[in-house]
Amino acid sequence: LTPAAGGGWTEKVLHNFNENGTDGALPQAPLIFDAAGNLYGTTEYGGTYYDSDLGTVFELTPAAGGGWTEKVLHNFGIGRDGTDPLAGLIFDAAGNLYGTTSYAGNYGGGSVFELTPTAGGGWTETVLHNFNVTDGAFPYSSLIFDGAGNLYGTTAAGGTYPSCLSGYYCGTVFELTPAAGGGWTETVLHSFGNGTDGYSPSAGLIFDAAGNLYGTTPHGGTYEGGTVFEVTPVVAQQFVPLSQPCRAVDTRPANGGGGPIQ
Repeated sequence: LTPAAGGGWTEKVLHNFNENGTDGALPQAPLIFDAAGNLYGTTEYGGTYYDSDLGTVFELTPAAGGGWTEKVLHNFGIGRDGTDPLAGLIFDAAGNLYGTTSYAGNYGGGSVFELTPTAGGGWTETVLHNFNVTDGAFPYSSLIFDGAGNLYGTTAAGGTYPSCLSGYYCGTVFELTPAAGGGWTETVLHSFGNGTDGYSPSAGLIFDAAGNLYGTTPHGGTYEGGTVFEVTPVVAQQFVPLSQPCRAVDTRPANGGGGPIQ
């Protein structure tokens, strides 16, 4: 949509996806730009493996004579890399793309993937994590990075607490941390469904300046209409040696204490 001279906006279709072709179909997520002005996105269906509707990652590049040229960067369904990417993509500082697939993978719960540019102009896909229900399942939203290069996201199912989504578990907030020897380590930061905290988060997360995460759940809560939640980092415990002799805790009532610790 381009602003028109008289006020208003003029629409131009940059690309039409072919439902029966290999360029993808049913794009559900937002687009992102790179620094050169190329657009990147995902389609839930279509691609080389159209018969199974497994989805794609695509790029749209401005053409020299006007218009845009589409290029499929990856077709899902090769091996067990996941299917049906419903979420958008994000870049890291090196120009690699990151995203999620909502289903399949090694355990059927979807995956987190990375696409890396190759010297010959192609892209190489690496699966960073396969969800296995206990650690989450069905990620529907885009990822975010923190300043240290860790990835964060939500899953609409999986986790610790069952009885949500017709028998599926209630969803999670997760973190993926680069491991020292390569690969990534997943940590579940929160499992939904333990009380009135909502369940089945389908949207992404945002950080505040203090490093707290915020998001939403579309179901559950006190009034069953969903929730807005905050996940706060827990300060890591540490061992602090004390010089001897000393009194670490003064429980004496005469000094304001509450008596023996039960």
